[in-house]
Amino acid sequence: MDGFLAKLALSDQRRYKFGRHFLFWLVCWLFMGFIYGFYYSGKNYDLPFPISYLESLIYLPQHMILAYGIIYFILPTFVLKGKYSYAIAGVILLVVGVAFLSPAISYFIITPIKKSVNVPEPAYLIFYGLMAGLRGSMTVAGFAVAIKLVKMWYFKNIENEQLEKEKLKAELEVLKGQLNPHFMFNTLNSIYALALKKSDNTPDAILKLSQLMRYILTDCNATAIDLGKEIEVLNNYIALEKSRFGQRLDVTVNVQGSLKNKKIAPLLLLPFVENSFKHGTSEVIEQPWMSMDLRVTEDTLSFKLINAKAKNNTLSIPSPSVGLMNVKKRLALLYPEAHNLVLTEDDDTYIASLMLHLGNIKSPVL
Repeated sequence: MDGFLAKLALSDQRRYKFGRHFLFWLVCWLFMGFIYGFYYSGKNYDLPFPISYLESLIYLPQHMILAYGIIYFILPTFVLKGKYSYAIAGVILLVVGVAFLSPAISYFIITPIKKSVNVPEPAYLIFYGLMAGLRGSMTVAGFAVAIKLVKMWYFKNIENEQLEKEKLKAELEVLKGQLNPHFMFNTLNSIYALALKKSDNTPDAILKLSQLMRYILTDCNATAIDLGKEIEVLNNYIALEKSRFGQRLDVTVNVQGSLKNKKIAPLLLLPFVENSFKHGTSEVIEQPWMSMDLRVTEDTLSFKLINAKAKNNTLSIPSPSVGLMNVKKRLALLYPEAHNLVLTEDDDTYIASLMLHLGNIKSPVL
């Protein structure tokens, strides 16, 4: 039933369009005939309501001319093109022209019909007939135009929402396209370092890289994935880096809270881990270390990553972190007003702290 009513109100199919127009004018005719009937019933006429409904039906084309003239000529020709002065002038001319039809219809059609059924027609001036026609036509046409404007606003709002989603989806695809090559470049660098050392961990590192590639090529196409899957990828990446650093790297990973039925945008946490290795532990000469703490409380994710920082590293010129820049943009697009990211550093450590409301993801899917 709801689907039928929605189609009746909004569909551009000919049968639904004809149906809603027919229904509108039917209601107008019945309502106006009912109102006119009280005038005749007070005069002790034998057929008050049949006469009033007949009169309402005869006046109906006059209202149609004004309503359709505004809807299908004034609105598309002037209003939608910004020609408001022409629109105002056109409406005034149309209203006045239609108003003059009222006394003409009354004199040439209504009065002869009433006389034929012995219903006396009161004598009134043309001015009063003109005012009556003006009032009735503007009332009915006003309702019709108001409905049309509401419908136009509704479709314009839907169109704007679709354009916004398309823009969001395009921006996210660009960011993801930048992030994936950046991530792969860093990972291949790690495997290259293992290969130079002729490390026995190289085959295992290649296997983990293939798993990461599968994750990027398949799972990352979705708007949101299981949080457990994202954490699994983090662990694989950390294991890959640990195989490169060996015993020199001290890593602590703490995950708390229920991950069941929790979703997150893919590749959202991985850039932080990437950045900690590339700009943190890889530059530490003595004892590199990293600590990751992830907690889930109901629908809130708390993520904190701390890593060591090289002391007095004046010779190193830090390169801009493409991954972090992209993740900031993705957070702004996917979790507007639903996240809090704080990046701090001191002489010894880098700290990335993220608070995220998982359920408030803004989907770009149309």
